[in-house]
Amino acid sequence: MHITLIGVHQRNTPVTVRERLAFSLRELPDALLALRRYVEEGIILSTCNRVEVCAVTHGDVGGDAALKSFLAEQRGVDQAVFVPSLYIYHNEAVVRHLYRLAAGLDSMVLGEDQIVGQIKEALAIAHASGAIGPVLHRVLHGALAAGKRARTHTGIASGHVSVVSVAIDALRQRADLLKQGRALVIGAGHMAELTLKHLIAEGCSAITIINRTETRAGALAQRYGVAWRPWGDLSDALAMSDMVVSCTSAPGIVVSRQMVERATVGRSVPLLLFDLAVPRDIDQRVVEIPGVHLYDVDALEPICVTNRAMRAAEAQRAEAIIDGEVAKFMEWWVAQQAVPTIRALRERAEAIRDAEIRRALARCPELSPQQRETVVALSTAIINKLLHEPIVALRDPEAGSELVSAVRRLFNIDDATVHPSAKVT
Repeated sequence: MHITLIGVHQRNTPVTVRERLAFSLRELPDALLALRRYVEEGIILSTCNRVEVCAVTHGDVGGDAALKSFLAEQRGVDQAVFVPSLYIYHNEAVVRHLYRLAAGLDSMVLGEDQIVGQIKEALAIAHASGAIGPVLHRVLHGALAAGKRARTHTGIASGHVSVVSVAIDALRQRADLLKQGRALVIGAGHMAELTLKHLIAEGCSAITIINRTETRAGALAQRYGVAWRPWGDLSDALAMSDMVVSCTSAPGIVVSRQMVERATVGRSVPLLLFDLAVPRDIDQRVVEIPGVHLYDVDALEPICVTNRAMRAAEAQRAEAIIDGEVAKFMEWWVAQQAVPTIRALRERAEAIRDAEIRRALARCPELSPQQRETVVALSTAIINKLLHEPIVALRDPEAGSELVSAVRRLFNIDDATVHPSAKVT
């Protein structure tokens, strides 16, 4: 049994590549069904700064190659485009990565809690699609629990910790604009709602929401007491705004250069645009327009670096908590690795015992039913006593995978016996 994770991240992969690999929420169910053709269990995590695919395989099935092929075929992207910046983790490294991720230790903004909601959402969709099995179920729920413990017992989640809050930090440098200017939020999902919360907390009162699904925009606007406009008014809404935060899940450009050019006509104050979506919502060429300032998720990295430095001490404490939680999972994992071998060992011993008992009893027809039962019970007891200590040793976390491999070799237990349903691609 192997756990494999492959992924690309904002740190080493440009947004031009990430946006080609990204999955929207509505694409995930079909993608997960396709993933199950490659692996035993799988989950996909696609956010504004990462795309990761995690899976469980059995026997000699190669997780690395399977996941690379899946990602390339699903997104229609040649492997040569993303493999150079791909990171790959196996087994314990996967567990540690996911636990750190849930604690906010691997986020662009150290300690951010938005990733928790994203993991829960990805997990729910994977469950609904039948892609999650016992191993990834335990890994992901363990990650969420470990992340919660790290945040509860350290200060890693104190202060502004989301990507949205970093954008607000940039706006805060223009305090006059933040409090007196007009803000437009494009989108009505989790990130849009988080943007609303931060803008309102900073004293911004002139806020408008716009979204393709007008019912969602209206509901969100009513909840926070702000205005909303229909999608067809996007160009006009841009022209009437000073700050724009775009965070939709659209597959392509939402705000064109032409829209922004129109919005700058007769403008006396700068137009601040924050593109927090992947794929990007705003045409990157708008930076060529005088008076327009565009920030995307990559441009916010310097603020994140400062944030990370301020929380370094708390991060060390959080890492210690994660270490302990990973160790607990690995104890369970080692035991689970031995279970199929233990089962196969028992079945092999029982098959031999049953065959020999049948042969012996056939040669002793004079035995009474009670005597036959005694012989069968004797053979069962011998098998149980012989196997007891080897099975105890196999279940010991300290034994490691080497003992499992040795037992399988000694008793000629192959992968087909241990994992009869393993996929081969």
